[in-house]
Amino acid sequence: MKKIASVELLRFISAMMVIIWHYQQFYLPYNFFSDMEIVITNRNEQPFYNYLSLFYNYGNRGVDLFFIISGYVFSHVYLLKNKVISFKSFFINRFARLYPLHFLTLIIVAILQFYSFKNFDNFFVHYYNDVYHFILNTLFVSGWGFEKGLSFNGPIWSVSVEIIIYFVFFFLIINLKNNRILKSVLAVIVLISYKKLFSHNFLNIISMNLINCGIIFFEGILVYYFVKKINNDKINFFVGITLLAVSIAGNFKIYVFLPSVLLIFLSLENFIRGKIVNLCGFLGYLTYGTYLWHLPVQILLMIIIKKIGMDYSIIDYKIFFFSYLLILILLSVLSYHFFEKKMRLLLRKKLNSEN
Repeated sequence: MKKIASVELLRFISAMMVIIWHYQQFYLPYNFFSDMEIVITNRNEQPFYNYLSLFYNYGNRGVDLFFIISGYVFSHVYLLKNKVISFKSFFINRFARLYPLHFLTLIIVAILQFYSFKNFDNFFVHYYNDVYHFILNTLFVSGWGFEKGLSFNGPIWSVSVEIIIYFVFFFLIINLKNNRILKSVLAVIVLISYKKLFSHNFLNIISMNLINCGIIFFEGILVYYFVKKINNDKINFFVGITLLAVSIAGNFKIYVFLPSVLLIFLSLENFIRGKIVNLCGFLGYLTYGTYLWHLPVQILLMIIIKKIGMDYSIIDYKIFFFSYLLILILLSVLSYHFFEKKMRLLLRKKLNSEN
C-alpha cells in the first residue's frame, strides 16, 4: 500500500524528538563517567539548545506521536477497503516487523552492559539488567507492569505496550466491523475517565502507559475517519490549527494537541511532491531503526570515550552531536536494508508457509 508521505515525515520527526530528548543520557545520572548532572537548569548546555530546546525539553512527547500515528496508519492499512485478515496474518506481520530488530538490539545492549559492569562496576542509563528483565524483554513484555523499571534497551517499553493495543484493535475494530467509530469514541471516553477517576490507584500506576497508549491510538483511528469523511485539506488544516490553539490555551491538553498535529501534517499531503515523497518514505522506514539503535550507540560511545581517555566534555560539542546523529542514521540505513527488511520477508514467508 502506498505510504502517506506527510505521516512518514511526522513519524521521523517523532523519532528525532525522542533521540534528542535522550541526548541527556550522555550526562549524569545516566552516564556515570560524566562530571555534569543534567537537570532543567543546565539543559541549555547541550548542543544547539537554542534551536532544539523544544525537543530537549519535550522530546518525550515523540512517543505519544508514535501512538497516534500508529492508530491512523493501522486504520489506513486495515480499514480502508474493509479488508478481511486473519489473526494469524495480523500477528505474523507485526512480529516480523518488530521482533527481529528488538531481539538484535537487546542482545547487543546486554553485551555492552555486561562489559560495562565487568570493567566499570556499573551499568549505563538503565540498571535492571538481570536475567529476570532479560526474559521480560525477550518475551516483549518489558512494559506490561511486571518490570521493576526500565531495562536493557529501555525505549522498547513503548512498543511493548503498543502490542497490547494492536491486539485490542484487531479484535474490537478489525474483527468486529459494526460501529467502529462509536467503539473508538467510547474507548477514548472510557479510558480518559478511568485515568481521571483512578489516577492514584495502584492498578493505574501499573497500567498508566497502557491507558495513555490506548487513548492516543484510538484518537488516531478517529482522525482517520474524520479525514476520510471530510476529504478536504483546507478543512483539515483549519480544524488542526483550531485544535492546536485550544490545546495550548490555558493548561496544556495533550489529547487535543496530538490530533491537531496529525491533522495539520495530513492537510499538507498534496503539497508534498516529486522526490520529497520518496525522501519522506525513506525517513519513515528509518524510524524504528533510529528508535532502537540510539541507546546501543550511546552506550558504545560512552565506553569508547572512556577507553581512549578522551575528555567527556566532548559531549557538549556540536561536532560530537553531529557525529552521533550521523552514526545513528547510517547504522539505521544499514540495519533496514541488510537486516530488518530481509528478516521481515524471511519470517513472513516462513511463518505463513507453516500449517
